[in-house]
Amino acid sequence: MLPLLQVTDLKTSFDLGRDRVLAVDGITFSVAAGETLALVGESGCGKSVTALSLLRLVPPPGRIDSGSIRFDGEELLGLSPEAMRRLRGNRMAMVFQEPMTALNPVLRIGDQIAEVLHQHQPDLSKTDVTARTIELLQQVGIPAPGQRLREYPHQLSGGLRQRVVIAMALACDPQLLIADEPTTALDVTIQAQIMALLARLQRERGMALLLITHDLGIVAEAAQQVAIMYAGHLVERASVADLFARPSHPYTIGLLASVPRLGAVRKRLSPIPGQVPGLRDQVSGCPFHPRCPEAIDICSATVPQMVEIAPGHQVRCLRRP
Repeated sequence: MLPLLQVTDLKTSFDLGRDRVLAVDGITFSVAAGETLALVGESGCGKSVTALSLLRLVPPPGRIDSGSIRFDGEELLGLSPEAMRRLRGNRMAMVFQEPMTALNPVLRIGDQIAEVLHQHQPDLSKTDVTARTIELLQQVGIPAPGQRLREYPHQLSGGLRQRVVIAMALACDPQLLIADEPTTALDVTIQAQIMALLARLQRERGMALLLITHDLGIVAEAAQQVAIMYAGHLVERASVADLFARPSHPYTIGLLASVPRLGAVRKRLSPIPGQVPGLRDQVSGCPFHPRCPEAIDICSATVPQMVEIAPGHQVRCLRRP
């Protein structure tokens, strides 16, 4: 069976004065229908730029340089702007990181959801749009939906605002939902509620989910496949079970070592020293070698390629396998 989404050697760059720098550097992954793939990495690794590239929404001075994005067998990089507008929100949708910036503060909740329906289903009557808006608010667990649709974003809590954003994304029953850090601005209890909501809606609708996150706890509970991203590169891809049981890339090992574990003997966490290189920082060889505890001389001179170390488990490291 062909994957619903197939991304191959995707490269996205930004013009920074005299330099054109890669924010996404040749990544390849796929997502099957009904599957959840988690894209994981620290801030600045290129996860959100990847998401915007999939929808062809990279803002200037960014652009997609090369590669392939195939959705349901169709190449998206060759589509006209009008064809992409019909696809966005209809067959592919996105939940953005911060609901307060994703929502228009001067429009009522009901009007913002209705706008999505009018854009993609213009034949619906006003009565049908109102009924569908209330239905969507009910599906995402918002109490008193008839009252809420007349309220403004500032009148809702952070958790309710995120549910509204999810309702907008699901208004036209997309086949693929991209969720970019959907719980970052929420407290732990509300985070759990939002992730449970996404899991239930995914099961009910059979949609694929690309989950962008830095939270490995969410990955362990919500995803089947995981791709680890660093400095614009994918450095490891595997099933969630395999990656947590047998992490291979030093960056993945470092991420797992920096997460506190319930029931573990109390000890200091092991953070990864240094930080992700900025777009202007030129790192030769493996981009992780300045922070890598296993780096040797060749790591600073040779760019590693992705190799398969076990069925379905790939890693980009000169010291593996």
